[in-house]
Amino acid sequence: MLLLLAPANNYGISVDRSEEELHSMPLASATPNSARLPTAEVNQQLDRVLTAPEYAWRNPSKFEAPPGWLEQFSDWLKDSVASFARALGRLGRAITKWLSSLFPQVSGIGMGGTDGMNVVAQVLSWVAIVGAAAVLTLILVKVISQRRAVTPPAAPAAAPSADLESEDTTADQLPEDEWLQLARQKVEEGDLRQALRALFLAMLSLLGAQGLILIRKSKSNFDYERELRRKLDAVPGLDEIFSADRKLFERCWYGAHPVTITEFEQSDSLYQRLKHVCLRKNSRD
Repeated sequence: MLLLLAPANNYGISVDRSEEELHSMPLASATPNSARLPTAEVNQQLDRVLTAPEYAWRNPSKFEAPPGWLEQFSDWLKDSVASFARALGRLGRAITKWLSSLFPQVSGIGMGGTDGMNVVAQVLSWVAIVGAAAVLTLILVKVISQRRAVTPPAAPAAAPSADLESEDTTADQLPEDEWLQLARQKVEEGDLRQALRALFLAMLSLLGAQGLILIRKSKSNFDYERELRRKLDAVPGLDEIFSADRKLFERCWYGAHPVTITEFEQSDSLYQRLKHVCLRKNSRD
């Protein structure tokens, strides 16, 4: 026993002495300076370790991209079909129970028991689905047809362009109806003087379209009047109407006489009379 205790006591003393020596010794580096690896080599080793497959989750570039709209739509469609199938199954079971409650005496004879009821339920379910699809199709067709029917309003027709102040403007530059449209536009704008000339050019354009005068830039308004007088046999009285409108126009256009709505209405009345005579001539021909 003494031999066994002696080493134990000596070991305890040696441990105490070692702790005191350790406390008195300065802290040493875990790795001697001569055994340290260069910093560049350490960084390379760290990069190799971090790029290993087991650390790929730490790399942001390895993150999985969120699903696109096509994948999301596909998932939604799958879920919708699955939900519809489940709802269809519940509907079939409900119809089966309902039919079984109505015809308990024939559920196991004429219709093949539960299988027959299931068949009937499925048929009725498909009939309901087809009916619902037909109704939805009709609604969709109606909505599309209504959208096609609502067409955007047509753009207003561009007003005919002509320089009414220029003496070089001739009646054959625009057809009769466009001269009338220009005259109405000038009336709305309050320019009765230009409206009166547009109406007079509409009269000349009508006479030219009827073959009663030959419009030329070198001709004056009086030349057109004399040309009409040579055709009195074909259209009697036409020269008088034109002469009255010519004098009214020239008095307002070339003179100092102000143009009011009264003068424009008088010219329009003469134009309507001349057009009526031309139409009557055409009906005789």
